[in-house]
Amino acid sequence: MAYADLSTAMGHEPASYIELDFNACSLTYGTLPCQASGSGDGKCFQGYAGCQDKANFAPSTKTLRFSSIRIDDLQGDTEAPTFPTLTGLQLSPAQLTPGQGLGIRATCSVQLEDHPYSFVGIDPYRGDRTYDHADSGSFWSKFLAMFPYYANIEMRVYTGYLDENGAYDASNFLVRTYFVDSINGPNEQGKVTIKGKDALRFSDREKAQVPTQSTAILTNDITAGATSFDITDSGDDVKDAYDAGQTYIRVDDETMLVTNVTGSNPTYTLTVTRAAMPSTYTGTMTAEEHEANSTVQHCHFFDDDALDTIFNYLLNTGAGVGAGFLDTAGWADVLQFGLQSYTLTSLITEPTGAKELLDELAQLNVFMWWDDRNAKVKIDSIIRRFTSQGPYTDDDDILSKSVGVSRDDRARVSQVWLAFGHRNPTLEMDELKNFASVYVSADTDAEAGNEYGQKKVKRIFSRWLPLTKRSVATEVTNRYLNYYRDVKNLVQLELAPKDYAGWTGDIMYLSTRLIQDGNGTTPTRGYRVLEANEVTRSGGVKYKYTLQSTGSFFGADSVRYGLITPNTMGNYDVESDSNKNRYAFICFDDRGDGKAGFPVQDEPYNII
Repeated sequence: MAYADLSTAMGHEPASYIELDFNACSLTYGTLPCQASGSGDGKCFQGYAGCQDKANFAPSTKTLRFSSIRIDDLQGDTEAPTFPTLTGLQLSPAQLTPGQGLGIRATCSVQLEDHPYSFVGIDPYRGDRTYDHADSGSFWSKFLAMFPYYANIEMRVYTGYLDENGAYDASNFLVRTYFVDSINGPNEQGKVTIKGKDALRFSDREKAQVPTQSTAILTNDITAGATSFDITDSGDDVKDAYDAGQTYIRVDDETMLVTNVTGSNPTYTLTVTRAAMPSTYTGTMTAEEHEANSTVQHCHFFDDDALDTIFNYLLNTGAGVGAGFLDTAGWADVLQFGLQSYTLTSLITEPTGAKELLDELAQLNVFMWWDDRNAKVKIDSIIRRFTSQGPYTDDDDILSKSVGVSRDDRARVSQVWLAFGHRNPTLEMDELKNFASVYVSADTDAEAGNEYGQKKVKRIFSRWLPLTKRSVATEVTNRYLNYYRDVKNLVQLELAPKDYAGWTGDIMYLSTRLIQDGNGTTPTRGYRVLEANEVTRSGGVKYKYTLQSTGSFFGADSVRYGLITPNTMGNYDVESDSNKNRYAFICFDDRGDGKAGFPVQDEPYNII
């Protein structure tokens, strides 16, 4: 039986376990290339903290496992056993906050019992020591002394069921991935608490900045007319940036273009163009005098880059999120559906939190979140696209008395103002006067007394769109207004384990008697999953969702959303399914029954 089957079977036994990946040296103590020497109690524990030859430390993964009940066959023959000491597990899901940045991160909290242990599978030299680990201290007190560098290590949380014979089968478990934020304990009661967060935590301002902070300084005072001067750059910050093609620097409030670098560490001579900015900026800048010891900050120039290129740089290069955790193929698919023209330009002149920059980009019609089930950073856009989750109904799927509906008046807008054409990359981002243009999309009907009778303005300040990108500014504001013009329905509901597939970021289709049309019918509509959570109680498992209406429909009333079709495209009847799902086609004069339209099984298009 697989997870979906066991989750609905009678008498199944729920179980959970976690895996923690620690860095341990793969070398043998005292055997080359390890040059450490010693014996007995003097040997290392394979952790970096106690390594006696750090230059040759060879990191490898040591995985520890902790379970809620005894589970055999998880670990390998040479690994430590799975400790049945997991006493508590709380999962807090990611929450999307449409139009307001990255949202709330997914977190987890794990409670474990401390215990004595012989350190079989952990300490390879335990037999050489004069003491027995099992009689000396407790597991967690000693292990954290051996491996104190646990911040950001990967933690996987598995929830599922043992089969009908009480045996473990990996297919019966769902996995979520987090990264360790803290380990506290053991306390006087022997309790240990591990807290984990999702991968987007690495983008927080205190953890990741773009560009990095420079330690370079002016060696001497320079005049407003100097085009060549020395810097002291012991960290090679400016030199390395220049070699990587990042040729702008900032001193005080002046940016300069570096055209040549000579010299050697720590003193370099720069040849520059003073008061220089990329040509996309329309404002002015004045060359000024600068004092010795002023910071020479290297800048980062995103030059007409696609959104996914910028995301990848901010998360992988800037925040250090491994490439395997980035859904780059999925990003490209999203961007190819209506966001191809979203190529962006900005000169970042001072260290700025990667999260701050991602929050700004999320204002441009996209969502970003951590998919803990698939261990990927994912994105989607507010452009409506059909997905296969659902439809779910009151009678067949939604748990009784679990539905709650509210109206999200706060999300509604009647006007969207987008300030773009940043005049000067050093100017503040929250003042309209620092931008060359403001594009306004407005729906005056929505503001009139016959409808909402109120103006609600969404203001976006974008450093990413130069003045030449007015067409993109138009798309961003029109799409935002179209999506949030009317009050959204927020739906809270619960589904049985058989319907576990829908998750954060998905669009789910459902109909409920609490949402009806004026004639009393219950249309099947699309809803964005803002939050999804697996809840385990004594009575079993259920899935709680918070959904936001998208305005899309399902079934006979549905439409397909498509891009304007290129002239090179063939007719509808000969094109591939991939192109039919991406582009909007004009219907046939005769669909096969003498009437104009698409084949009766195919829906019409709404051009985006």
